[in-house]
Amino acid sequence: MNEIILCKRNLSGSAFKNECGIDIAQALSLTCPNPEMIIANKPYLLKKGRSTFGATTLAKLSNPATTKNLTDLSLSFGGDNLIALAAITAKLKEFNVGLMGASTSVYANRIGDFVGAVKDYQTALMEYRHASMANSPTKAAAKQKAKIAFDKMQRKFRLEVKAITSQIKSTRGNPMTNFKRGANIARSSRSVAKLDLINPVQADNIVKLTKYAKVLGNGLTVIDFGGRVGNIHNSYKAGANWEREMFIESSSFALSAATGIGVVNAGGAALTFLMVATPVGWVGLIVGGLAVAGTAAAASIGMNSAVKNNSGDWYDAIIKVVSDL
Repeated sequence: MNEIILCKRNLSGSAFKNECGIDIAQALSLTCPNPEMIIANKPYLLKKGRSTFGATTLAKLSNPATTKNLTDLSLSFGGDNLIALAAITAKLKEFNVGLMGASTSVYANRIGDFVGAVKDYQTALMEYRHASMANSPTKAAAKQKAKIAFDKMQRKFRLEVKAITSQIKSTRGNPMTNFKRGANIARSSRSVAKLDLINPVQADNIVKLTKYAKVLGNGLTVIDFGGRVGNIHNSYKAGANWEREMFIESSSFALSAATGIGVVNAGGAALTFLMVATPVGWVGLIVGGLAVAGTAAAASIGMNSAVKNNSGDWYDAIIKVVSDL
């Protein structure tokens, strides 16, 4: 196992030890084997895990173009959750969720029924879109169907996250040897995060995630899945802006799912996953972290009425982010 440390701010050797319980002599960066201070947004490998895999991993994670995003993502969700999100996103990218059709059942058989639940949610959103645009009497029923599909997708998403994080924790072995370090890092999670990487696939998935994910702040991260849905793009070109209204409606689903969980730190945050149709295709919005988890969600973005007031701004920010990715 390789332990990667990421810090949001510069830390002297003494400050690093106070916050993490780690002597700075145990850490090395890609360019400095014996650092005198920890530099913000720069990955450090703990030397006890020094190996060919460790050196390769550190090199992969040290790309200056993505290290800040890597640090922000790690602090937003916690190390184990980030590894899980990277694995799940890699699956969805591999199976091209935005363009899935009849072949969904084949993919679902390969990775369980999470991908199928995502596809069902997409279908329900599209049905709600058609009912809304036609002002159909079935609009309320279509909205309820979309909410039920969303709840199912959340259950499957959390099972995927739990399965991956459980595997990470079991592979780590006995946590008592690093109890003080783990406790200190958890306590200082606003500025320090740790990634426990077990194999090259995890490192590769995280590198890919940093390239098509962007932290929007307040525990929100947008992921570009790259799939363009033809009728979405066509309606956009025709001048319609239904995607924005759909986002406002569907984001209220996410808020209701995130509320009532209880305030937790980033490492234990219950994450919410939202798939949204935009003019550039399907994007994912991950809701989690310190600012949005549980009752903190009510304090930061409010309940449904407040979320609908803010969601238009989120949508505009997402469109800009995806366009820049």
